[in-house]
Amino acid sequence: MRRMLLVTLFLFFVSLSAQAQAPAAATTPGPVWRVSLYKVKPGKMPEVMADLRQNFKVVNDEYKKQGLIVDYKVYTNSTTDSPGDWDIAVATAYKNWAALDELGRMTDPITLKHYGTREKRQEAGDKRNQLRDLVSSRLMRELTLNPMP
Repeated sequence: MRRMLLVTLFLFFVSLSAQAQAPAAATTPGPVWRVSLYKVKPGKMPEVMADLRQNFKVVNDEYKKQGLIVDYKVYTNSTTDSPGDWDIAVATAYKNWAALDELGRMTDPITLKHYGTREKRQEAGDKRNQLRDLVSSRLMRELTLNPMP
C-alpha cells in the first residue's frame, strides 16, 4: 500500500513537471524592421537613387559598423495595384525593440557628422521630400518559423 502511494505520488509529480514545461515555440523572434514605402515623383527616380547612395547608404553603413542597426535594404516595386502605389521601399533592421529606445540620441552624432550641420541635414530632408511622397511606414518583427515538434 505504501509503495503504491509512493509510486502514485512520483507519477503525479512527474506529470506536473511535464505540464510545467512550456511547449516548443512556434517562432523565433528576429530583428525589428522599419519599412517605409514611397511614391517617387515622375522623372525623379535617378535623383532618389543618387540620394540613397550618397546619404542613406553612407549613414546606414556607419550605423551598422557601430552596431546601431543589423541591416538595411532598398526594394523597388515592379507590380502596382493603383496609380498611387509605392515605387521604392527603404527598410532598416534593428536588433530588437529595445534598440529603438535611444535611437535618436545614438544616431544624431553620425548624421551630423555626415551632413555637417543640423540645417544642412534638414535641407537634405526637405529636398528628399520634394522627390517622393511617403505612402506608408511600418514597424515589423521578423519571425523565423520553427520546425514542428
